[in-house]
Formats: sequence, structure tokens, C-alpha cells
Amino acid sequence: MSRASRGPRTVATALLAAVGFVLALGMAAVAQQAPSPTPPSAPTGAGAPATPVAEATPAAIPRTVAVERGGGPATLTSELETAIAAWTKAAPGLVSLTTDPKAASTLGYAAPALLGPDTLSLDLRVPGKDGVEIRVAAGAPQAHPTVLLHEVGVLLGIPEGGKGVMAFTVPATGAPDAPTSVDVQALRALRSYAREDLNHDGKVDFYDLVLFGQAFGSQGVNLPADFNGDGRVDRQDLALLEKAYTFSPPSQTAPSGTAPSTGVGPSSGPSTPSNGGTTTAPTGASQPPTNESPSTTNTPAPGGTGP
Repeated sequence: MSRASRGPRTVATALLAAVGFVLALGMAAVAQQAPSPTPPSAPTGAGAPATPVAEATPAAIPRTVAVERGGGPATLTSELETAIAAWTKAAPGLVSLTTDPKAASTLGYAAPALLGPDTLSLDLRVPGKDGVEIRVAAGAPQAHPTVLLHEVGVLLGIPEGGKGVMAFTVPATGAPDAPTSVDVQALRALRSYAREDLNHDGKVDFYDLVLFGQAFGSQGVNLPADFNGDGRVDRQDLALLEKAYTFSPPSQTAPSGTAPSTGVGPSSGPSTPSNGGTTTAPTGASQPPTNESPSTTNTPAPGGTGP
């Protein structure tokens, strides 16, 4: 399958539109600003961090998944429950994931023809359909428990990549058997900040617009800039950013976190909004262009061939 590409004209048009609404917001803010009847409060100090748009204790968002039977060992449901329990222990109060046969998201075994020889699982987004379709190779959860830890993270909405169980690569040895502090931090940030606050500095401003521009046109699962959750970063997400945007002149020094984070940046994603999963592949091995791109790989130890 050919991979989707974004022409420079499409991105430039979107960015021009984004800059346009920023300028409009800025002029409106200047025009509507009235003198303060009382002196402003004293600043908290140069460079003081902004207060996050967060609850004191982030609340778990209820999620459900339907487990499909057949195609592999009958232990998939129990293994999923073990992975959910591991997440619940690592992130108390932040996890709410249960099985429901009517859930939009599904978990099941993949048909052998769907997976390559190194693939352990795939996360698929079907255009026009809610939820994520997760397909795992028969025997993969038993051989690699990290696979289901990763997929539970996907179901919780965590962007893929980075380190911990959400990494795209599952090492042949020493793979984590529980969510790491990096994974818990990613989940807490997801629950704590406004979705449009891409750099997690407590406000939606110019620097979030920069990150959004870098992500525009991306397709996949749990992309941070995909505010409406349809698997694409497009003009609909730009409209949501516009509503949340607060105009302020950019500071001379960009706040930490403005560099593209996991899932924020140009995508060479597949032709349909689908990505994710787990695979086994030697370090540096390239994956052929497919309609579904794996999210994690199993990297053999030096001299190894993988499971």
C-alpha cells in the first residue's frame, strides 16, 4: 500500500489559516482590553512555571473494550485483566478499563495473513468508526506480556512511542513487566492538562500552535494533536484549537516541552488512519509500507533472532 503524503500547499494553507486566527485573536484582545481598575497583583517571579490546567487529583476516564473469541488461546481475557491490574497498581485512581461486548474498541487475535513474520500486534483505526481495533498474534501475549501492557495503554488513550511499555520496540530481553514511571507520567499528563495544551505548560498559546502545525496531516492512533479523536490531525482539530487558544506574545525563550513530543510531528503514516501494535524485527530493520503500521517491535539481543 502506498503511504499517505502531505503536499506543501496543504500544510501551508492550514498554517496560514492558523496564523490568521492567531492574529485575529490578538487584535481582538488588544481592542477589547480595558484599563484595570486596580493595580495588577505582583508577579510570582521571572520564569515562574504556569499553573497547569489540571485537577488536584486527575480522574480516571471510563473506557471499555470488547474481547473477541477464537483464533488463538482462550486466555486472552484473563491476560487482558492481568495487564489492566498492573496498570491499576502502577497508577491508582487513573485507570478505568472494563470489558463490554458492545464496546466500540475491540481486542482479538489477528488472522495470520494480516501480520508479517515479525508482527506481534496491530492497532487499527477504521475511517468513520469509533474506537480502536487491536489485533494480536496468537501466542504473543503469552510470550511477551509487554504486548498487552502496551495495548492497555493504547485503550487508555496514551500516545505511543518513547520509553516504557508504550515504546514502539519490545526488547528480546529485559522487557518491562509493568508500566514504568514514564508510562504513568504520560497517563497523568493526559488526565491533567487540557487536550489542546500540547506542551503541557498550563495554557493554550503560540507554542501549542507550533506543535499543531508540525503535526498537521498526521494519521494514527492517540495522536496528541488529534483533539476530536478521529484518527486525523486536520482542520476540525484546528477549529478546536482556535476555541481554546489564548493570545499572548511569544516569549523569547520557548517553554520546555515545545519540542515535538510523541505523536506530534510530521507523519509518514499509512494511507488510512491506522497505526500501532507490536512486532519482532532486528534493530534498524525497515517495515514494508502496509495499510497497518506496527507500533512496537521486539528487538533481538545481539546475535539473536527474536522469539
